[in-house]
Amino acid sequence: MILRLSVLLALAGCLPHARTEHPTPDYALPERFSEPATPEGSRSNATVDGRWWLHYDDPTLHSLVERSLTANVSVRARYAAIEQAQAIALSAAAQRYPTISANGSVGYNRSVGFFGTNNSYQAQAQLPIQWEIDLFARWRGQAEAANVEVEASRLDAEALALATSAQVADAWYGIVEAQARRALLAEQHRINETYLELVRLRFEQGLSSAVDVHQQRQQVALSRSRLELLDGEVELLRQQLSVLLGLPPAELGGLPETSTLPDLGPAPAPGVPASVVWGRPDVRAAQARVRAADWRIGSAIAARLPSIRLNVTPGYSWQRNEIQGGSPLASDRPTSVDGFTFNAGATLNVPLFDGFVGRAQVVQQEAALQIQVEQLSQAVLTALVEVEGAIVREAQQRRNVVLLEERAQIANDTLESARDRYRAGLSDFLPVLTALQAEQAAQLDLLTARRQLVAQRIALHRALGGTWPSELETPPPTPMREGDVREGEAEAVDEAEER
Repeated sequence: MILRLSVLLALAGCLPHARTEHPTPDYALPERFSEPATPEGSRSNATVDGRWWLHYDDPTLHSLVERSLTANVSVRARYAAIEQAQAIALSAAAQRYPTISANGSVGYNRSVGFFGTNNSYQAQAQLPIQWEIDLFARWRGQAEAANVEVEASRLDAEALALATSAQVADAWYGIVEAQARRALLAEQHRINETYLELVRLRFEQGLSSAVDVHQQRQQVALSRSRLELLDGEVELLRQQLSVLLGLPPAELGGLPETSTLPDLGPAPAPGVPASVVWGRPDVRAAQARVRAADWRIGSAIAARLPSIRLNVTPGYSWQRNEIQGGSPLASDRPTSVDGFTFNAGATLNVPLFDGFVGRAQVVQQEAALQIQVEQLSQAVLTALVEVEGAIVREAQQRRNVVLLEERAQIANDTLESARDRYRAGLSDFLPVLTALQAEQAAQLDLLTARRQLVAQRIALHRALGGTWPSELETPPPTPMREGDVREGEAEAVDEAEER
């Protein structure tokens, strides 16, 4: 009767706590984002929920990003965390099922008495089965919370994959910009040397002063020093990229010597804020952790309610007795007894007073839920700000590029006019030098602005998120290399001793 009642209650799945399946922040999301900036004559694309870097038509970028998604150390650690969460979920789910074990024993007993010597042999085997009926979904709550944590861990890995793809693209185009800057500075250095030769020639002809020569020599030295600094900058960027690819800097290999930034084209339309926000894996991970905390509250409440544990122990027992000696009771024929055994019972546990430990655990889980709710609200706000900020910054940067293009054209026209007047002997060299410095500064600023425009587009892709990381396969685990570690430790010890 007790067993039948327990099974019915377990199937009923009594939940002592009402849960929220789809928690959302306690504020309304905006109806739309700002319109993204696009070049004249073009329109925004629809929101692209795919590998966004493929639209840049850059094979090097495609290769680097795809490699980072399987080789990045942090990404691989996130996938390992998924397996860890799955193991924890399996352990939590095990509490909902019976535990079955097998045990056996053998024994021998010899006793010497008035009636003779008694030799007794015993052997038994048992199969204990214990099961706590999950009357109020205590263990179900723990199992469901652990399963939701697995989902959150998977979403964390997807969010990190999104961030890693953006970081790799940003690092790669940082290298491209540095190479473009090097080419531009090399061209400016060549032009500065040409002007220096012109000034020297006019100085030798008595048409220019020594001050003009010295001023142009300073300009040449400045462009040379900028070139020298760029080599170190490119190397630092290569090291940052190698870390994102999970490689030591020495193993990165050669990269193409390209100096052309991509043609961005129309910006992706952000779409409806609600769909964008709930499509981001970091926001969905925060939402999943709210659900997990909600399950744990129900489990904490159920721990304060009555519980029933069933015990069933089937077994087999065998015993043999031999009495030897001079007593009439002694017999040369031993006696043995064997047979199957069965034991069953149920235990009802009703908590009465635990020093308010149970209540404290409920309050603790309620506070943990509130923390997750606030973090979900913060994640949604961050997503809204990141998307809106990326749209606004790209629009501002695109206008800035247009203005800098106009500035560079004006600087070029000014330099040509100043140069013509100088060659005609209508002015000294100072206006030419000033115009030359202004033109070269405008060219460098324009290159930096175009690079920043690419960075803003990458930030927009990252802010829009997407579900494409869910298509990624789990990378194989990284094997440990014990020999290399010991060798490194030995080298470190040797260096320490030398110091």
